[in-house]
Amino acid sequence: MARTETTVMDEKSAHEITWLRTLEDKVHAAAGRIRALREENAALRAQIEDLEERLTATPTEAAEAWAEEREEIRGRVERLVEHLEELGEI
Repeated sequence: MARTETTVMDEKSAHEITWLRTLEDKVHAAAGRIRALREENAALRAQIEDLEERLTATPTEAAEAWAEEREEIRGRVERLVEHLEELGEI
């Protein structure tokens, strides 16, 4: 009977070791996923910070760029109108 008990204990120990290895694998996988998510979170936070900075700085810069572009377009349209008027005089 001692041999049967030993065999059962060995099988139980083997099962527990297999279960423990499976658990360790799952824990390592979860830790890797958490590490990856933390890195992604840090990158996203940095991106948000950059976008917020651009958002607060943009109105002045955008307004200046818009004004320059508008003046350039206005000048081009005025030159085209003048050119068309000259053609109409011919």
